Amino acid sequence: MGDMEAFATIYNQHLNTLYRYGTKLCTDEEIVKDAIQEVFLDLYLKREKNKTNPENLKYYLILSLKRNLIKKLKKDRKSGESNSGYELTFEPGYNIEQTMIENEEESEKRRRIEFMISELPLKQKEALYLRFNESMEYPEIAKVMKISVESVRKQVYRAIKTVREVFVK
Repeated sequence: MGDMEAFATIYNQHLNTLYRYGTKLCTDEEIVKDAIQEVFLDLYLKREKNKTNPENLKYYLILSLKRNLIKKLKKDRKSGESNSGYELTFEPGYNIEQTMIENEEESEKRRRIEFMISELPLKQKEALYLRFNESMEYPEIAKVMKISVESVRKQVYRAIKTVREVFVK
């Protein structure tokens, strides 16, 4: 049962990414959907043999999808079905207006987060800075701040919780 749940999680995490990428490569959405299903079916059936690291899973899935789509294109060409509307091209589909709106939304979110962080207690701000800006581990932060590792964890947790609570409202 755990295998199925883990597989469903992987599927749900990567489905949208693969679909977006696949539709940039191929204009026929049904072929893209079929290719994605085949990639996941292959992944599931060969899960015992496949030694892909989780860090490389996204890369593996994208590469598998591209290869699957190329294979389908070659098969269609050989069978004479090149009139299926299936072309392997890459259309990034940039939309300047949408990009500008997304950038503005991101800027607004960043401003809100910066304001919320500026309102945090001094120790929480310092712990967040050291943890996320300097990528320090909790024991290192504890030494710098001269507090226990558990206190550092609590400071970081409370800061993130405060920012999250205010941000969600």
